Amino acid sequence: MLDLCRAVTEISPMPIAGVEGAAHTVTYVNPAFCLLVKKTKEVLIGQEFASIEQIGPQCALLLDQVYRTGSAETHTVRERSGSYPLCSYAMWPVLSGDSHTKGIIVQVIEEASIHQDAIAMNEALMLGMIRQHELTEQAQLLNTKLEDEIAARKNAEAALIRSEKLASVGRMSAVIAHEINNPLAAVTDLLYLVSSIEGMPDPALEYLETADAELKRIAHITRQTLGFYRETSAPTTFAMTGLLDSVLDLLRAKVRAKQAVVDCQCDSALQITAMHGELRQVLSNLLANSLDALGQNGQIIFRASLFRDPRDGTSRIRITIADSGKGIDSAALPQIFEPFFTTKGAIGNGLGLWVSKQIIEKHGGSIRVRSCTNRGQRGTTFSIVLPQTASQVP
Repeated sequence: MLDLCRAVTEISPMPIAGVEGAAHTVTYVNPAFCLLVKKTKEVLIGQEFASIEQIGPQCALLLDQVYRTGSAETHTVRERSGSYPLCSYAMWPVLSGDSHTKGIIVQVIEEASIHQDAIAMNEALMLGMIRQHELTEQAQLLNTKLEDEIAARKNAEAALIRSEKLASVGRMSAVIAHEINNPLAAVTDLLYLVSSIEGMPDPALEYLETADAELKRIAHITRQTLGFYRETSAPTTFAMTGLLDSVLDLLRAKVRAKQAVVDCQCDSALQITAMHGELRQVLSNLLANSLDALGQNGQIIFRASLFRDPRDGTSRIRITIADSGKGIDSAALPQIFEPFFTTKGAIGNGLGLWVSKQIIEKHGGSIRVRSCTNRGQRGTTFSIVLPQTASQVP
């Protein structure tokens, strides 16, 4: 407010001066006062106020009265007299903390007839500056709202683009699934015929059985894609060790190629009720991602354990896949479960983790990730929590 008052005083068309002491020494004058008395600020500062020839002698007497009483006073010169123009004075004391007069502000109005107009002009200037400040604040508020609106629209556009991409992928997947079914049936029949040959070595029969199981899984995925089939009318109960072992067997060649050490930890008695094929798809995807992130001779901990949820006392299973790979950058972590986001460049499609998250949530579970890229602490840990019985699976 002090800055505002100084600014208004400087641009005011009314002459204003400040005086101090018993001699009424001039300590401040505004440009309008200098124009009235036709002297510069440098000349006026330090003079006795009553010695300025354009100021009437009555002014000195009025100043003494204001100093003595500490009350504001006004005076109007009724007649022109020599060099003293017809004018009015308004004087306000500047009081110290103990109510003593420290100085006086003097406002001189050259023509008494325009006294009220001049006061109104000062008020208008003050109100104008305050209004300008209010308008500036309002403009800043509107600008902030506009920026928020632009950001919201950009987010909506990005969501629309993702939705359109997913719709396109869905249509393309349906076409691909339809085309895969015919050769898939042919390969399944051929595997059956090969396995029926007499004298087939036992290792070869085991490989054929594994290949047949994987073909059945592919068939299940394609049928799901087309929307014609569900795995069963209800989840099945199976051992977690069998699920983890089947995932490791599937990726055994990749583990050997990386010379990775996979530490599989699971109680042989631990069982879960869920969709076996879908959980196998999730764990295969996560283990494959960990192997992709590893250098040579890296380590992966593949663990499943039972715990009781402290919130509701229900039995839940935690599945952890932790690797010593290069880690995921902190800027990418919030986006890794979004469709089409990938850190693998041209070799990734950005759908694996998104699909995995959908499957886990369909089972009534959750999936979380922690990762670090600092030297000596690098690695990523995916943690899946599932109900031991998948009654929430649709």
